[in-house]
Amino acid sequence: MIPLIYPVLAGLTAVSAYVVKKRSEPKMTAERILIYQNLLNSRGADPEKLRTMAAVFAGEGLQEQADKLYMRAMLRELTPEQKEARAEAFRKGMASKDPEEIFKLADAFEATASDGVAKTLRDYAAGL
Repeated sequence: MIPLIYPVLAGLTAVSAYVVKKRSEPKMTAERILIYQNLLNSRGADPEKLRTMAAVFAGEGLQEQADKLYMRAMLRELTPEQKEARAEAFRKGMASKDPEEIFKLADAFEATASDGVAKTLRDYAAGL
């Protein structure tokens, strides 16, 4: 009977460790989601404000969202020439007839936190 106690205790320990880990993981609450989406969607957001909020999200353990906000801040600081080059790449993508190349371009835009542009390109490529 005593040898059976050890596997039971080990199992209970594993289950309790799993529960504690799940409870301690950072979560995107409804309030955080609203703040995050407003920051991403606001066209006039100051890059410094985006960086500040990215640091807050990172401090809360939400690194994926923080990275996206940092990238969005960098986008806001692009020079006019860089912005025009990105716009030209988008126009060429929308004029292309090669879905594979358009999907690659969409991936490149998404990697720089341009999710809306990436979605538009993917929708267009899917329609070809």
